Amino acid sequence: MTISELIDKAEKILVIGHQRPDGDCIGAGLAFRHVFLNHGKICDFVFDSPVPSHFSFMPDYEVLNKQTVKNYDTVICVDCADNFRAGKYIGYLDRADISFNIDHHKTNNRFAKENIVVPDASSTCAVLFDLLNPLNEIDDYVAECLFVGLSTDTGHFMHSNTDSHVFEIASKLSTYNINPNKLAGYIYKNATVGKIKLIARAIQSMRFFADGKICIISINLSDLSDCDCVLADTEGLIDYAMMIGTVEVAVCISEQNTPQYKVSYRSKGLDVAAAAGVFGGGGHKLAAGCSVSGKYEDVVRKVVKSVTDGMPL
Repeated sequence: MTISELIDKAEKILVIGHQRPDGDCIGAGLAFRHVFLNHGKICDFVFDSPVPSHFSFMPDYEVLNKQTVKNYDTVICVDCADNFRAGKYIGYLDRADISFNIDHHKTNNRFAKENIVVPDASSTCAVLFDLLNPLNEIDDYVAECLFVGLSTDTGHFMHSNTDSHVFEIASKLSTYNINPNKLAGYIYKNATVGKIKLIARAIQSMRFFADGKICIISINLSDLSDCDCVLADTEGLIDYAMMIGTVEVAVCISEQNTPQYKVSYRSKGLDVAAAAGVFGGGGHKLAAGCSVSGKYEDVVRKVVKSVTDGMPL
């Protein structure tokens, strides 16, 4: 089934994003929702996590995680590397007549009836642009949503996934009535005092392994509480470790419900998707994630080993 056929046949659509949604997930979900609404369809966008407040500048932010109907004939998962990232909403996928999985993670397990996975794409919003642009489905609203996802998943065009096609998409989106400078301000220059305090704690927590090639940042639940932050506020903390010239792999370990930790990997060359895969996670070669259970020091030891096992001798 093509995207054009999907838009034509679907009537009641549930778009599902991944747990702890980032800008790419939210941008893709809101963009898709808007396209269906433009065609007179019913469409809701949900994810199994609290709504992140730092995306409150996004259009129709207030509709996030609100369902207007009980039954859906179509379910679309966006930016979900696997079906487990859908969390409590996974049951809708099994019951839907039509199910789509639109993503860009190379470790995606193709869990829907229809799967559009482009591992070489910079973001799900880039995939969505390539699907919607030929159909003339992009307007100012969609362009803004896709630009946010494109910017955040490329680190505002600084990550290694920034290629000529990314700039081509950004250029075309910029022809619509959006304001890239204003959007960048909302995304990158709009932190709360609590988030800045959390950044300070993250930097203070840095530990180095493998002769300084690995940097571990740790955030525990008390850090979040003391700084009046939530787990979503750990987004971007890992970049401070990546700024260090000697660091080849950065890891952010965030405490969830003890004894489980959310682990994010970033790399300047080593395949960290393989490291995350040790714990059942995945992602991209240079950016991946997983969850690890156990006592903190044991988790650190296992995470460091998952990285050093992949380092050249």
